Amino acid sequence: MLEKLPHKNLFYFGFIVVFIFIGLSYWQLTRHQQDKLIIDSIDSKDFINEISVSDLYDLNNKFEEFTKIQLTENLENIDLVRTWYLRSRVHNGENGYHLVSLYRTNLEEYFLINNGWVPLNKNADKTFLYKNPNFRGRLLNYDIQGVGQDDIPDSEYLFRIDKSFLESETGVNLPEFYIVLIDDCGSGVECINLEEPYDAPHLSYAFQWAFFALCLTIVVLRRNNLITWKK
Repeated sequence: MLEKLPHKNLFYFGFIVVFIFIGLSYWQLTRHQQDKLIIDSIDSKDFINEISVSDLYDLNNKFEEFTKIQLTENLENIDLVRTWYLRSRVHNGENGYHLVSLYRTNLEEYFLINNGWVPLNKNADKTFLYKNPNFRGRLLNYDIQGVGQDDIPDSEYLFRIDKSFLESETGVNLPEFYIVLIDDCGSGVECINLEEPYDAPHLSYAFQWAFFALCLTIVVLRRNNLITWKK
């Protein structure tokens, strides 16, 4: 039957493209479902847990990602150790960095903070770096090393918040999570909306790719006289 098709090349090539469109539609639908689960997880963890930095090191505390926390340490017992700028971060359509800070307590325990977004010219109020925030935020997993630019030792810039790299760079042991501030992020520093990266219109894209697949299927079948319209 296929040998008699008037446009065999169109038939074969067309359905290859159709399957690609279907695959893209399924991928976008999967992304939508994953993002919805993450947003639901963030929304469900709205209770503020008052914890110490020692609690972050205690593996018996089964903290989950996005848990909302308030550190209870006396701010006078916390010192800033070092800061970095996390590259290629966008806020309201403007390019910039995330300000990442390493702190130390009087018990020689360390913790890492993502303060928030600053513009490319880094005009954050530098006095903020020496004025401790209230350390209220959410716990996040560290980034996973993947394909891309490696972080550079002794640089003030980072490509990702990589626990292994930062421990090697600073010679300290870090807790299993780092903290993203949710308020009091500092003068010149914009707090991060954690839900924003997961609020993309993946469902709309899924329907678009499915629609393209349907339209192309109809065109291929029509051109090969496998379907006809009734007049």
